[in-house]
Amino acid sequence: MANSNTEHSKKLRAQTAKERNQRLKAEGKLRQISMLINSELADQFDVIAKEQGKSRPEVLKMLIELYQQKKQN
Repeated sequence: MANSNTEHSKKLRAQTAKERNQRLKAEGKLRQISMLINSELADQFDVIAKEQGKSRPEVLKMLIELYQQKKQN
């Protein structure tokens, strides 16, 4: 069954996600990083995400894994 798209339901899901993220941050399971990068680099990053069908955190993980593989060879 799909989620309800009423304003109340959207706000409730957003609040639940916010609380979950805060809890995970407090437990040390999540960290938030912020980077200021030039627009061209950010655009390239977003193109990779779109081409791969991944979120930004997933693309960052993918790039780290590629780096680690290359480093081992």
